[in-house]
Amino acid sequence: MKIAFVFPPMWPPHVDGSLQIWNREVTTRLSRFSDVSVYSGIFSLKPHDRVDGVAYRRFSTHWDSRLLKYFQLLRKFLGIQHPPFCSDLWYPWYALRVALDIRKHGCDIAHVYNFLQFATLIKRLNPTVRVILNMHGDLLTKVNFSNLNRRLRKIDLVISCSEFVTNPARVKFPQIASRCKTVPMGISLDVLSCRRSASADDVCSRRLLYVGRISPEKGIHVLLDAFEMIIRRYPDATLIIAGAEWVLPREYLADLCLDRSVVQGFASFYSDSYLQQLQRNLSPDAAKRVTFAGLVPHTDVPEYYANADIYINPSFYESFGMSIIEAMAAGLPVVATRVGAVPDLISHGQNGLLVDAASPAAIADAVGSLFANPSLARSIASAGREMVCNQFSYETICSALIQMYRDTL
Repeated sequence: MKIAFVFPPMWPPHVDGSLQIWNREVTTRLSRFSDVSVYSGIFSLKPHDRVDGVAYRRFSTHWDSRLLKYFQLLRKFLGIQHPPFCSDLWYPWYALRVALDIRKHGCDIAHVYNFLQFATLIKRLNPTVRVILNMHGDLLTKVNFSNLNRRLRKIDLVISCSEFVTNPARVKFPQIASRCKTVPMGISLDVLSCRRSASADDVCSRRLLYVGRISPEKGIHVLLDAFEMIIRRYPDATLIIAGAEWVLPREYLADLCLDRSVVQGFASFYSDSYLQQLQRNLSPDAAKRVTFAGLVPHTDVPEYYANADIYINPSFYESFGMSIIEAMAAGLPVVATRVGAVPDLISHGQNGLLVDAASPAAIADAVGSLFANPSLARSIASAGREMVCNQFSYETICSALIQMYRDTL
């Protein structure tokens, strides 16, 4: 079986974003049984090479980038509001070159991430290839792609990263409901191996952790407001924020997927560096106890989990919540907001604690309850780890994918 994974051309597949990690873990495993290729932009790398058994085929996006600049000017002139990535003018030469190369190499499966226009072009030029659209967000139900229903009818399978994404697609597009499946994010052996056992030194430990992008929709400002409350009750508490500032434009996520009133609550953070605003707003006491670790290689993230006591996810939106399952796998109790796909991962009081978004007091109270009740924290951590290890291993994910590929063939 020849499988081609088509990566978004504006993102390098070799960095440590959640989609990149999923792609790397899955393609490496599938290459043991199949002929696997990954298509991407070139990013100053070799046009083609092989890494861990996977053939990487990279194409320049120079002309696409130039076209996009003119397209953006045209959109501004015409007052077009919908995001540029739902247009056929979004990296068309990249999509065409990939489609032709897939035909040249006789692929059986084209596994396309996020962009429906790429998937339909590949299908048009390769009618015998089974084309799978893999959505890592609920854009299909939020974005007005042209001829959306007609395009979707040509796709052999639509995979989403969570039932939170899959279910609305089934409802909105009943004609393809039977072809809408869920394949979740996963956990790696590195995270599994970092689980630590509590020692006597940990009894009074109060180390909090967040791992992920620093962007307004991630709610870091809410977490820091909660931390100000926490240190009034627990002056020895510390917080590490591990992640780089990577602010998605409002129109790419927040304005699409969140209520306008919610977005207005943090809209002011888009006017300047979000990270710098966070740092400026910290009180002197909190500033001493908060560490911004910056970008952390994914291979080093297990160490951060191993040296934390509670993991907190304060986000306003999650299409899945990869860091949540990683923290669970590492044996941490998790406090997370009741948004998006998070309630599918966490049963409140059993394998984690759920709180309302935009509520620093709720986060502070949940953390305080875990500090005050170590047995509850241990019970939640144990249940979370068991659930994640049973459901979200990459071996389980790859087995499900292989069966889906065979079914479509």
